[in-house]
Amino acid sequence: MREEAGNRPVRILFLTSHSPEGPEQGARLRARHILRQLSRFAEVRLILAGSYEDYTGATDVVPNPSLPCGIMQFHDWKIEGAGDRIRYELGSSYLNTHGHRASEEDRLRLLELIDEHDLVWVHGLRVANGFDLWKWPKTILDIDDIPSDVSKSVMIHAMGFAARLRAFRKFRMWKRHEARLFERFGAVAVCSGPDRVRLGNREDVFVVPNGFEAPSSAPVRMPAWPTRIGFIGSLEYPPNANGLRWFLRDVWPVILLGNPDATLRLIGKFSDAPEWTSAPNTDGLGWVADADGEMATWAMTIVPIFEGGGTRVKISNAFSRKCPVVSTALGAYGYETESGRELLLAETALEFASACSRIINEPDLAERLTDTAWKTFLEKWTWDANAPRLEKAILFLQGKKSLPVPNP
Repeated sequence: MREEAGNRPVRILFLTSHSPEGPEQGARLRARHILRQLSRFAEVRLILAGSYEDYTGATDVVPNPSLPCGIMQFHDWKIEGAGDRIRYELGSSYLNTHGHRASEEDRLRLLELIDEHDLVWVHGLRVANGFDLWKWPKTILDIDDIPSDVSKSVMIHAMGFAARLRAFRKFRMWKRHEARLFERFGAVAVCSGPDRVRLGNREDVFVVPNGFEAPSSAPVRMPAWPTRIGFIGSLEYPPNANGLRWFLRDVWPVILLGNPDATLRLIGKFSDAPEWTSAPNTDGLGWVADADGEMATWAMTIVPIFEGGGTRVKISNAFSRKCPVVSTALGAYGYETESGRELLLAETALEFASACSRIINEPDLAERLTDTAWKTFLEKWTWDANAPRLEKAILFLQGKKSLPVPNP
C-alpha cells in the first residue's frame, strides 16, 4: 500500500534518453538542468531509457551520486506485415514511431515505478512511445522539438522528390500523433511561446525555455587574431551537419575573400571528421573541455540552421559567454530577439556573409549586441529562471497551491 503523501516532498520519476553528464549538447543540457531544478523541490528518481547513448562503463552517469538511477535500454522494434504498415502510415495510436522499444520486463517495471511516484516527467516522445504505453497517468511530456515541425523543415529543404515525400509522410504522421497528445499525457512542456501556440495555447501546455547556466561573473571577450569564427554542435545531428555544409559551400568562401586569414573553429561530436577539417581554414576541435576559454577567442558564433524544431541551446550558450551571434531565423527560433539588438539574422548566403563581415569589421556593433544579449540572458534564459515555470507545471498536475520542499 502506498504511503500517504502528507507533507512529504513530491516524488518524481524522470525518464530521458540523454545522460545528464558528459560533453555539452542541447538535449543533454536540457535533461541535466531540468533534473537539477526539479530536485530543488522534489525527490527525483532518474531512468535512462533508450538507445541513443552508450552508458556502458559510465563512471558518473548522474550529477548527484546519491540520486537513484536505473537504465532501461531499448531494442529493435520492426514494422511487420501490411497491418502494421497501414497503422504506421495512417493511424494515430500506433506507437512504433522510432523503431525501438523497451523489453517487456522493463515495461512492467516502469508501471510499478509510475505507481510508486507522484508524477512522471518524460523527455521526448521517443522515450514515451518506446515503452509501448498509450496512457501515461500523472505525466508531463517534455517536447523540446515538436516532431511535425522538424519534419516540415526537412520537407522544405530536402533535395529530390523521394526525400520530400518521406519527410511529408513523417510530417503527416506526427500531426496525427500530436493531435492526441492530451489524451495520453496530463500536461506538455515545450521550449517556447510559439510552440505552445502550435499545440493550441492550452492551459496544460507549459513553456520551459532552453537556457544555459549563468557564469559566476560576466565573461570577458578576448577575440584572437587572425579572426576566429566558431560553430558549436554535434555534427551527427543532421540539421547541424546540413547547415554547416551550406555555410562551408556558400558562405565561407565569400567571407574568406575579405578575410583570407580567418579560421573557422568547430566544437562538437564528429567536428574533427575529414569532411569538415578538409575545408579551407577550418579547424575541427572535437569535444573541448574548456569551451568558455575557446569561445572567448571567437569574433562570433554562427548558427546556420534551416531544419529542426524547438529552440537551440547554442543561442543561449553564446549569449551566456558574450559571444556575438549570426543566425538564421530558424536558428534563433523561440527566443524573443531582434536582429540588430541581441544578434544578427540572415537567410541567404550573401546576407549571412555580410553579417559575419560586419561583426568582424565593426567592434562597436559586436560589443553592443553582446551587452544587450547578456542582460536579456540573465533575465530570461538562465536555468534558475526556469525553476518557477517547472514548479507551476507540477502544481497544475498535482492540483496543489504549493509543494513541500525536500530536506537538504
